[in-house]
Amino acid sequence: MRFNIITLLLAGVTATSAATTTSGASPASTCSPSASDAKVLQFALGVSNFIGHFYNETVNSTFGESTNATIKAYQKVLFGLEKGNTLSSQAIEKVGAKAPGFSKPECDYKIPEVSSTQSWAQWAYRFESTVTGAFIGLAGYTQSPEVAFLMARLAAEHSEHSSLIGSRVNSSYFAQNSTSLVAAYGPIQILSTRNETGSLGEYLGGCLTAPTSPCGPLRIGPLAATPSSSGAVSSPTLATSAAKKI
Repeated sequence: MRFNIITLLLAGVTATSAATTTSGASPASTCSPSASDAKVLQFALGVSNFIGHFYNETVNSTFGESTNATIKAYQKVLFGLEKGNTLSSQAIEKVGAKAPGFSKPECDYKIPEVSSTQSWAQWAYRFESTVTGAFIGLAGYTQSPEVAFLMARLAAEHSEHSSLIGSRVNSSYFAQNSTSLVAAYGPIQILSTRNETGSLGEYLGGCLTAPTSPCGPLRIGPLAATPSSSGAVSSPTLATSAAKKI
C-alpha cells in the first residue's frame, strides 16, 4: 500500500512538471508567421526592394566614372551597402515563404534625378533614414516573434547605412539637444506622398498596401512611434553639408 501511495505521488509530481513545462511554452501556431504577417512581410519587401533599386540605378552611374581616388574608394563602400540590402530582401523572402498568402510585390519604382555625388548623398540619407524607420514601425505590426525579430534586424542594418551616410552629409548627426529616439514610421506614413523623410509614396508606384496594426496606433509616452513632420530632414541642409564631405 505504501509503495502504491509513493508511486502515485511521484506520478503526480511528474504530471505536474509536464503540465508546467507545456503551459510555459507557446503553441506552435502563435510562433509561425501568420496571414497577417504575410502583409507585413510584403510591405517590408516592397520597401527593401525600393532602396535596392535606388542603389542599382544610381551608384555606378554617379560614382563609376570619377577619377577622384576618394570618391572611387567611397564607391566600394556603397557597393557594400547595396550587398547588405540584397541580403535584407533575401531574408524577407525566406521568412515570407512560411507565411500563408505571401507574395512578392510587383512595383514600378520611381527614382529621383541624381545629378551629382552631393545630390546622391542627399537622397541616400533621406531614403535610408526612412527605410530604417519603416522597419522599426513594422515591428509593431507583427504577430509572430520570428517576423518581429526580422524587422528588428532590418532596422539595425539600415540604421547602420543611414549612420554612415549621415556622418558624411551632416556634421551634427547626433545632436546634443535631441528629444527623440530613432524615428519610426508607420505604413500609412511611409505611403504618404509628402516630400520629406518618412514618406515614400511618390516613389513606390502605388504597389503596396499598409498592413493593419493588431493593437492600434503605437505610442511610447512623449516619444511618439510616428513623429510629426517636424522630425523631417531638410534637403537643402543635406545638400550643403554633402558638398563639404563627399
